[in-house]
Parts: sequence; structure tokens; C-alpha cells
Amino acid sequence: MNEYMSRNELSADRVSPRATSPVSAIQPVSANQRPVMSDGQGSGRQHPSGKPATSGSDDDLASAAEYAKMHARVADILADLRAEGGETSVEAADAAIQTMLPAPIILVPLPPASKEAVESAVMLGKRIAQQAGYAHAAQAHLKRGAVDQILSSGY
Repeated sequence: MNEYMSRNELSADRVSPRATSPVSAIQPVSANQRPVMSDGQGSGRQHPSGKPATSGSDDDLASAAEYAKMHARVADILADLRAEGGETSVEAADAAIQTMLPAPIILVPLPPASKEAVESAVMLGKRIAQQAGYAHAAQAHLKRGAVDQILSSGY
């Protein structure tokens, strides 16, 4: 009934030769060879001009630039708020930061959808909009212990 076997009962064929590796060995690089720089996607493609192909890196750079602009704007708003004779109030700083937040978008199915599908999408959108206020309030009122824990984790 017991189909399990102990390791002592298993026999291993140690006489047969090992299969060769399907991966070829890495060749050493000589001093006169130039390494091919990859574009981050592992393709190693290059333009005829010798520059690396940047199909996805333009999007990454644009995203990083937008992220840096947002951080700079928030830093400027906070610097104005901290200034000794600053004209910026807390409400004005809050309003300036709120204008930078993206507006939530709810996608509704196109006309080939049934009336019930459109109505359910509208109801779902209304529920999401109602619960968004709870999420914003929860994120705005963190306890000091939670903030300390987040900051100590390095994120």
C-alpha cells in the first residue's frame, strides 16, 4: 500500500555520462573589442548612427521627467509654506497640491453593450466615487507610528 521508498532503496545510475549543457560557454573579451550596450530590454540593438535603440527609454524618460516636475512643484509649495513671511496659507497649499492630482476616470462601455451593462458601470462608478473620499481621508490622517514605520522601512 505504501508507494514511498526510502533513499537507500533508490538506485542512481552513476555510470552514464552527463548531458552537455545547452548553453554555450562565455568567451573571454579581448582588450580591442567594444562591448555592445543594450537598451535595457536585453536586445542589444543599435541604430545605424551607432547610438543605442531607445524604443522604450523615451517613455521612461518622459515619465521620470514628469515625476521630477511633480516633486519640484510640491517642494516649491512646501518651501513657500515654510517661509517666514510667506503669503501661502495651508488651505492655499492644499488647493495647489490637489490641483496636481489626476482626476479619477471611470470608463463606461461603448454603445454595443446592453443597457444593463451601462447601468451597472454607472452604479459602480458612483460607488467608487463615494469610497474615494474614505481613501483620501484615511491617507491624509495617518498615525505617527505608521509614518515612523513607513519612513524606517526605506520607502
